[in-house]
Amino acid sequence: MRSVSSESPGAYRSEERDVVLSARNISKSFPGGVVALDGVSLDLYAGEILALLGENGSGKSTLVKILYGVYVPDAGEIYLKERGGLRRVNINSPIDAMSRGIVMVSQIPQLVDKLTITENISLTLASLRLHGVKIYTSTSRIAKIIEREFEKIGVKIDPNERVYNLTYTQKQLVEILRAIIVNARVLLIDEALTYLPLLEKQRFYQVLTTLKREGRSVVLVTHKISEAVEISDRIAVLRAGKLVGVVNTRETTPDYVRAVMFGEERVKVVDRGVVQSTRVFSDVRVLIRDLYVEDDYGREAVRGVNLAVHAGEVVGIAGVTGNGQRELLEAVVGLREIKSGEVYVDGINVKRAGIRGVRELGVGFVPDRLLEQGVSLEESIVENIAVAIAKRGLSIPWRLIEKLSSDLVNAFQIVVPGVKTPIKHLSGGNLLKVVIARELENAKRAFVAYNPTRTLDEVSAIHVRRRIREKATNEGVAVLLASEDLDEILVISDTVYVMNSGRLYGPLSPQTPREEIEKLMVM
Repeated sequence: MRSVSSESPGAYRSEERDVVLSARNISKSFPGGVVALDGVSLDLYAGEILALLGENGSGKSTLVKILYGVYVPDAGEIYLKERGGLRRVNINSPIDAMSRGIVMVSQIPQLVDKLTITENISLTLASLRLHGVKIYTSTSRIAKIIEREFEKIGVKIDPNERVYNLTYTQKQLVEILRAIIVNARVLLIDEALTYLPLLEKQRFYQVLTTLKREGRSVVLVTHKISEAVEISDRIAVLRAGKLVGVVNTRETTPDYVRAVMFGEERVKVVDRGVVQSTRVFSDVRVLIRDLYVEDDYGREAVRGVNLAVHAGEVVGIAGVTGNGQRELLEAVVGLREIKSGEVYVDGINVKRAGIRGVRELGVGFVPDRLLEQGVSLEESIVENIAVAIAKRGLSIPWRLIEKLSSDLVNAFQIVVPGVKTPIKHLSGGNLLKVVIARELENAKRAFVAYNPTRTLDEVSAIHVRRRIREKATNEGVAVLLASEDLDEILVISDTVYVMNSGRLYGPLSPQTPREEIEKLMVM
């Protein structure tokens, strides 16, 4: 890769392809000795889709957050194409990035649910105007532009629709639409396509291809190698904070990319996969009867669900985000009020037990809203793991908890300087692994989880699924999980259900043709 002249922070020209964004020798560390990036240099070309891959803790999310102004690098420079060539820029905030034509679309839509699509986009435009960007102001004009741009990509959504009425896919389309309206030259897409069904994902691919033809550039952060190979022009791989390879997608193979990401030894984990159970299940551990639950806006999110999970059984619920899966699981563990119906754990009615009462029965829970309900960001790994012990009403033997924490860190391959590192300094994937490790340890009767491998790389995901399977098989724990990753549901589950518009469809076999399950997901 080319080096950048250190003589001046001014312009320089590429002798090769048309570079629109260039990161030069970017380094970033966090307190506690966490080195996220170590001298990373990477170019983004005009009209290309660049896939950014890496295992958990490799630094990929940190890099795009630096490009978007969420983080400031400790060292290094960012160059952006302007008149006369590439010029060094300082990006100090997301609004600063957007004013320069860089927009991020993240896995969790950054929209205000109670506002309409037009109002959400108007808020962004108002912020840009305050930042000195000359941009249109009329809401009626904005609504017309929204209609026009939606029509271009073959989407029919009323600009006056409130965001909380949109599906997850529609919200992500609104995010991309917002990027188009603010005239983004660079889109940073951070794991935003991971859990979409195949047909929905293909629609996004068409949108990204259209943007590429218009000369816009995309950085697609993903942990799915198949996704990177299918849609990208080039693939860049980060490993332990360093850039270890950049390849043209047409000139490589998934196996080669996997080997660069993980190394030969860790790749062997992929080959072993997850072994499904062949047991006949008997005792019911979790029983749900005619359950009705409302969402945060008082709408019926769960409609008459009946479900039984047996000891040692893994029950997987497939579905697109926003179809009631989150509300169902939160009701089961006592985090959400039940409108009507019953929930039993080992024959005990837990309808009014609350989260503490359910956990004291030996139920582990991995929530959807991990930062709100799963961890205390300011506390260390040890303190976060101790919470599970404290909730069982025991005194906390700190020496024993430190030993347990170290064992869990090793068992789940969590990349961290030490167990006393504050949770907030971990990558998203390593943070999730801490929660899974803690909750599997706490699960004596049941383990309930929402998207348990949502931010994990391929090898880590397989490792976690294997741990969940072992917990069910070896200890007779009932496992109930929901995931938007259909591959995950089919790989790990003994019994499959689909949740759509608050209703549960099934039971189905994991051998049910994928097309049939996806039809139920989007019907």
